Order: sequence, then structure tokens, then C-alpha cells
Amino acid sequence: NSFYKINNAMVKSLQASPGGERLDTVLWAASGSEAIQKALWACLHFRPDRDIIIATRHGFHGKKGLAAAVTGTENDPDRDPRVKFISFPMEEVDDVSRYDEPSDPSRYEAELEALACEFGGRMNCLITEPYLGGGGSYHPPAAYLQLLQEFCRGHDVLLILDEVQSNFGRTGRMYAFEKYGIQPDLVALGKGMGNGVPVSAAVGRRDVLNSLTYGEGSDTWSANPISCAAVLATLDEFEATDVLEHAEQLSKIFFEGLARLKQTSVVAKVRGEGMVIGLEAAPVGDLSAKDVASQIVEACYLGNESGNGIHLLGPLAGKVLRVSPPMTMTVEQAHESLELMEEILQRLSESLAGAKSLA
Repeated sequence: NSFYKINNAMVKSLQASPGGERLDTVLWAASGSEAIQKALWACLHFRPDRDIIIATRHGFHGKKGLAAAVTGTENDPDRDPRVKFISFPMEEVDDVSRYDEPSDPSRYEAELEALACEFGGRMNCLITEPYLGGGGSYHPPAAYLQLLQEFCRGHDVLLILDEVQSNFGRTGRMYAFEKYGIQPDLVALGKGMGNGVPVSAAVGRRDVLNSLTYGEGSDTWSANPISCAAVLATLDEFEATDVLEHAEQLSKIFFEGLARLKQTSVVAKVRGEGMVIGLEAAPVGDLSAKDVASQIVEACYLGNESGNGIHLLGPLAGKVLRVSPPMTMTVEQAHESLELMEEILQRLSESLAGAKSLA
């Protein structure tokens, strides 16, 4: 009974969001990599005569199996010959100040049509993140993802959206497909859906996921009782409280506060959406942007003279720091953390400038 309850609750939540109409069947897993693996397995099983998988460059989908095969670029080691990569917007969205600039889709249209000409009826599915997370926090114009969907529909290719990082409010909407105005055939969910409990899922069209035969889509920890309880509790929290509205308020505070960091010498660019933001470090003197990013992480961890610090993840793509705060923190906590970060980075900036002058 609990299994049916969680399936129904998950599908209800997805289909209540604009763009979730195709998502009617759930395949549970315990990690993001497993959810991606199952989604790709299902697509290949559904159309065994089509073997080509299209993936966007610099995406991160996992570290093993097919999830690893669609991660990164064609220049990485251990590539799967079935996977073909296409470009993802980066340069034109490298700072939030550029988000309102007109975008030119011709480059991406040309790449897609070149693949269609070369592989035609062999194209099976296309997988992308809504934004590049591990690839450096690049958030594309909605028109880019809509272009990918248009291509998929026109060539009968299945569209997989990897929302393992972006789901459950991180972009400002419950699911990123709503934010970007698309209707994926399958989505991969994880991370935020369990709030720290390991759980994930591939959710999509019934005909695609049901093409897997008995046992092909299962594993030891799929839909275990603790994970099910965590997902139901998370769904209940979003339904019963104003998490999304509160996160929208926090987002404005964080973008304003983090933009001020560009006034220091150590942050060059700020980009993101909702409650996921990337800070691109700047080179200082003989230090590369990558070196400066590492120094920012260390300085924030060590904190100020009062012992207050900030725990940042290591740099993404070498020089980008991801700021992904809890969506339930208070407004006061948001202001305090931003003031602390500005204090620490200003001190680091002055320290690096002093070292440069002595050299």
C-alpha cells in the first residue's frame, strides 16, 4: 500500500506542474546515476533498432555506466561510441547581466541537423540537464531547451531531462521543466526529493518505462520504506507550506548580495537562477582563476576572527563556486551569511593585493 501511495503522490505532483503531462510512471532508484541509467536503459529497450544517444556537452549525469557515458564531452576517456555530444550555451550566459540579451540559436540548430543528417533513424534519445551544474553553473535561455524539444518531436527522439539537482524548487519552480516551458518524455529526480535520504527516480511515459521486462528496472534499495517516507514527507512539506514563495524572496536577497562580491578582485561573474548560483573566480596577479577559487573556499571555511565561516563545495569546472542555500533558511540568516561572505572575500582580496605588491 505504501508503494502505491508514493507512486501516486509523485505522479500527482509532477502532473500538477505545467509540462508534466507525459510523466505517468515511476521507476525508483537510490542515486542519481541509477535513475539516469534506468531512463537510458528504458529508451534503448523501447526502441532497440535505435542506438544513438545525444547528450549536451559538459553535463554531469553520474560516475558509472551509461550515466558516466553521457557526462562530459567526446574528448574525455572511456567514451561510448553510441553517445554523440552537442553544445550547451555557456559564453552567452556567463553572467546574470547578460540574461536579457537576445540569443542566436543558429549554431545549435546546425549541430542538431548535422546529427539528423548523419544518423537519421538511429537517433534514440536526447539527454540534458536544464542547466549545467557540475559543468560550471550555466543557465540557458528557455528557448534553447525548447529548441531541443522541438528537434526531438520532429525526429521522434525521446527527451530526457536530468533534474536530479534542479528538482523540488531549486530553480524557483517545483520542477525545472515548468520553469523552461518544456514537456519531457522522461525526467530523472533525486537529491532534494529526499532531503538528505538517498532516493531517486526515473519518471516518464508508461510505454517507455514498461518496455523493461521483469527485474530489469529493479535493484536492492529501490523504493525502500525509509526513502519512501522521506519523499512523502518532502511532498507534504511543499504542499502544506510556502517553501517556494519563501525561496523566491531569498533568491532576490542572494542575487543582490552575491552581485556585490564582484566589487572585490576575487569574483568576476555571477550567474544562476532561483536558489542555485555560481560565482566565477577572477585571476589575481600570478594566481589563476582556479587558484583564487580554491583560496576562496579555504578562506570561507576558516572564517573570520570570531570563528564564523561558510562551507562551500570545491570549485566546479575549476573556477566556479556553487552557492545553493537551504530554501528554508530565514531572511535574517540569508543577510547574515551574505555579510559574512562579503567580509571574508574582501579580506582575501586585500591579502592577495598585498602579496602581489610585495612580489
